[in-house]
Amino acid sequence: MSTPRPSSGDSNSSPDPPPGGHYPPPAVPPVYQQPPTRGRGAPKPAQGTKPPTYWWLSIIVFLFFWFLFGAFGMYYSAQVSTRWGYGDAPGAQRASKSALIVNLVGLGFGIIFWIFVLSLGSQ
Repeated sequence: MSTPRPSSGDSNSSPDPPPGGHYPPPAVPPVYQQPPTRGRGAPKPAQGTKPPTYWWLSIIVFLFFWFLFGAFGMYYSAQVSTRWGYGDAPGAQRASKSALIVNLVGLGFGIIFWIFVLSLGSQ
C-alpha cells in the first residue's frame, strides 16, 4: 500500500522520496586548481626580452595627471609581467603597448588640464 500523495493543485509539494527514502548527495563543484609551476603541465617561460612594463609612467599619470588613465595603465603594466610569466610573449607585448598608449593619452589630457587650470588662475 502506498502513502497518499498531496493533491495535484498543491504546487509546494515535493516529489516522493526515492526507494530507500534517501536523496543522493548534492553534486560538489570541482575545486579550482592553480596551474603547476614546475614539472609537467607548467607554463613554459617566454623566450626573448621581456617588454617594458611602464610602471613608473603609470604611477606618475595616476598621481599627478589623470586618475582613470593611470589606473588602466597600472592594469596593463601588471598584465605584462603576468602574461610573460605564463609564456604568452605576444600577449605581454600587446599589454606593454596598451600600457604605453593609455599612459601617454592620460599624460596628454593631464597636461592640457593643468595648463587650463593654471591659465584660469592667472586671470
